[in-house]
Amino acid sequence: MSNLVPQSFTERMQYCEVLAKSNLVPQSFKGKKEDIFVAIEFGQMVGLNPMQALTNISVINGRPSIWGDAALALVKASGKLEYIKEYFEDDNTAVCEVKRKDEPVAVIRKFSLEDAKQAGLLNKGGTWKQYPKRMLQMRARSWALRDAFPDVLSGIAIAEEMQDAETIEETQKSEINAQPVLPKKEEPLYKIVGNLLLEKFKDKDQMKIFVRQVLDLPEDVELKGKYLQNLTEDELKRLKAALEEKISYQEELKLQAEKA
Repeated sequence: MSNLVPQSFTERMQYCEVLAKSNLVPQSFKGKKEDIFVAIEFGQMVGLNPMQALTNISVINGRPSIWGDAALALVKASGKLEYIKEYFEDDNTAVCEVKRKDEPVAVIRKFSLEDAKQAGLLNKGGTWKQYPKRMLQMRARSWALRDAFPDVLSGIAIAEEMQDAETIEETQKSEINAQPVLPKKEEPLYKIVGNLLLEKFKDKDQMKIFVRQVLDLPEDVELKGKYLQNLTEDELKRLKAALEEKISYQEELKLQAEKA
């Protein structure tokens, strides 16, 4: 390395290994040389030196993201910003207005407390509960800066917004897990009996003889079509019990024959 600035890939990895062992890097990067490498590369892409990158870039959900203050600093340093105005339209709505020098109109983005509620950002408390106005300001700012200066930020995500997305995902998972599990709908009794009959009898005539015998039906009673649906619940239960007993008995005979 020349003047402690890594040149080759090998030098960069060695540099990242040293940083990963240091107690001065952010805790999220400690012991993670690969994350440090990626953060530095992203920082270089938007104009941050290695140490600035580690301070201002965070890996959230596996995606390198830049903090809102650093994003604003990069936009100001680009020389393309004519002005930025941040204010509250009311106590619950943050507004960020940014104007590029090369654009005729300003970009205005808003984010309200109601937006945060609908997104589930207030459910878990934390920073959104403690500093709601600051979080509203950061969200409005991130939208405005990303929309007005995509070339400066090179598509890199805003950390505050990515953290919110992580919270929303967790909230949605919790809501899904909290939904009651509906009991499985039982099959109608006539279908259960029908399946048992098909399991036991391949011959339809033999099947009907069995049904007549169990239910003590006279010969002139026709068994055709969907006759099982016309049986009473008591008749279906008798058929089911007789079939289960018959199947069980035949399985026992088969088992005895195999043992013999």
